[in-house]
Amino acid sequence: MDRLSAVALLIASSFLALGCADDTVVTTGQIETQVNEVLLEAGAFSEFQTFSVVTEDVADLPPGDLEPDQEVFNRKVNDLIIKYMQEEPVCLEYIEPQDAEDNPPDLWAANGLGQTNEGGFYYVCCGGWWWGYWGWYWDPCAYWCPQYVEYDVGSLLVPVGLPLSSGEPPVAVFAGLAQSVQGTGPDVDTKLDEAVRLIFQQWPEKRQCSGQ
Repeated sequence: MDRLSAVALLIASSFLALGCADDTVVTTGQIETQVNEVLLEAGAFSEFQTFSVVTEDVADLPPGDLEPDQEVFNRKVNDLIIKYMQEEPVCLEYIEPQDAEDNPPDLWAANGLGQTNEGGFYYVCCGGWWWGYWGWYWDPCAYWCPQYVEYDVGSLLVPVGLPLSSGEPPVAVFAGLAQSVQGTGPDVDTKLDEAVRLIFQQWPEKRQCSGQ
């Protein structure tokens, strides 16, 4: 099997999104998704029946393509992708990556993790003296004072694409980007699980899985 046929190029090009974290403090997490509208309008989503996931064994990413705070093909996230792409509303059949050469899947899914440091201001009450009708008095919230804070934003990118054709550029079908301020809310494992679930809840063509 072509080692790049598993949307490795899609991952590399999509990693630009991990460097573009929202510049506002996100405490509960943020999910954004994009859909290939051309394929959606053409009815292609109805034709997709199978998928696989990109692993390190399937696609090699040349050294130096990633920053120290970036990671691709995380096994834990791949397991979550497999779980939620087999459940409603996606309902696709999973094909093991090692079986994909003899049984090519319709779609390949992958993942990328990244971290960026952001900064911003929030405002707090500051006390001050005011002159009023009865003279000078102390107001505990006389002014709004800006406070600068820095925080780490963790990003999870989940692109889904078509298998690459020789000499053709990668075609993205669906992609989700989840971001959250690290150190807030639930633990990391819970955040990852919820992020992947919410991403695939946005799958554009809702299906009902047989037997569910």
